[in-house]
Amino acid sequence: MNYVLELSGIGKTFAGVNVLRGIDLQLKKGEVHVLLGENGAGKSTLIKIISGYHKQDKGGSLKVDGKEMSFKRPKDAIDASIHTIYQELTLCPYMTVAENIVIDKQDHFSGGTLKTAEFRKIAEEALKKLGQPDIDPDALVRNLSIAQQQVVEIAKAISANAKIVLMDEPTSSISQKDADRLLQIVRNLRDEGVTVIYISHRLQEIGQIADRITVLRDGNLVKTVEQKDITDKELISMMVGRDITNTYPKREVELGDVVLKLDKIKCEGVFEEVSLEVRAGEIFGIGGIVGAKRTEILEAIFGIRKITSGKMYLKGKEYDPSEPRDAIKNKIAFVTEDRKKSGLVLCLPVMENSNMINVQKKSKFGYIDWKAMRKMAQRQKERLSIKLNDIDQRVDTLSGGNQQKVVLAKWMDFEPDVILFDEPTRGVDIGAKTEIYNIMGELAEKGVAIVMVSSELPELISVTDQIMVMREGVMKGILDRSEATQELIMSLATMESK
Repeated sequence: MNYVLELSGIGKTFAGVNVLRGIDLQLKKGEVHVLLGENGAGKSTLIKIISGYHKQDKGGSLKVDGKEMSFKRPKDAIDASIHTIYQELTLCPYMTVAENIVIDKQDHFSGGTLKTAEFRKIAEEALKKLGQPDIDPDALVRNLSIAQQQVVEIAKAISANAKIVLMDEPTSSISQKDADRLLQIVRNLRDEGVTVIYISHRLQEIGQIADRITVLRDGNLVKTVEQKDITDKELISMMVGRDITNTYPKREVELGDVVLKLDKIKCEGVFEEVSLEVRAGEIFGIGGIVGAKRTEILEAIFGIRKITSGKMYLKGKEYDPSEPRDAIKNKIAFVTEDRKKSGLVLCLPVMENSNMINVQKKSKFGYIDWKAMRKMAQRQKERLSIKLNDIDQRVDTLSGGNQQKVVLAKWMDFEPDVILFDEPTRGVDIGAKTEIYNIMGELAEKGVAIVMVSSELPELISVTDQIMVMREGVMKGILDRSEATQELIMSLATMESK
């Protein structure tokens, strides 16, 4: 059989660490080929080799349509009709949709001047082909939603007649409705004969689009299988190297007194009156679609956003933070959604990131007790099963799931009374998710009050005790775990009337 892409013996080593070991992979024309594996399995590194971002180690072979290739830069891959859509989108925010779509096509520039009418027509045709004619080619990219920006990235590939499109976690930051729309676009690409390599941790969407699945673990290729011939349970076992009997572990905890109470708090122009109570040992979920203003409620609790009316209470006493420092003083922790921007200092080692909140506790007479800091970081590394070579390793060299664990590590010695989780499992693998749920269970057993925002309905229903549903800044209702269903949550999240 002739393959559109063939990888043979692909390996990659960083600083003496083998990230990929002899990967063999063959892709057929017009198939959706899913790459699965835990964070750190080597999926993104393999994608970056195929896209020309990384150069494979000597001895490996990469062929496109049977022709041996050696990519020295991303443009070499683009010239070979391979286009990549990364988790962090690479569009130019202050350029228009049309300008972004044709930016790699030099023949649309003349004497440094863009052929405006021509590239606008190309953009319109590409967007129409993707079933997205409502996106304005003249709109600035920065004004588009994340889902729309992803469509522009795909249109950019389509306009360049891409044979192979690589997608790294494309649905991790968008609503279910937008994700469904994106999956349909992927199916359309396959029908047009485009080969798609698709990375995702969401097993439910893999069954909707995958033709074949390749599983990686610790830099090794475990197996390539036909999607129709394998179950989710078997895939999980292949990814983690063990059986996981419960992907959503929930510990039954006897709830204590009310720790956090919001009484009709409001942030003018952001969200309307919100009231809730969270007891010691309780995991309180907040659901809703993108734009529901769930994160903004957590920001108000943490002192990032000032409320305009209503009151908050902490252990029965009025609580009115003017900044995050006040929240931290009151033993409130916040695991933010965007770990790279607001959860970590990427250029610093794991050891320093882990101690960021507790550095004062590790200081005496103005001097930092580095020995105590190292001891704490090592303890949290082992407790959270963070995969790394050494605690002095820079945090930006870790996989997404392990970065998320470092964010958790910095709060663990803090011993909070309340911990706010904003999409705690976004972009992490099945094994890491289960570990995070177990950590939340341990915290709940210790009497910590937990508030968790999540877009994953199975996660909300399985892990929380109560769920508050938001829609466009309006509280639509609070459901007990026993009555919550995906259909009921979505009905509350999307209905027009209050």
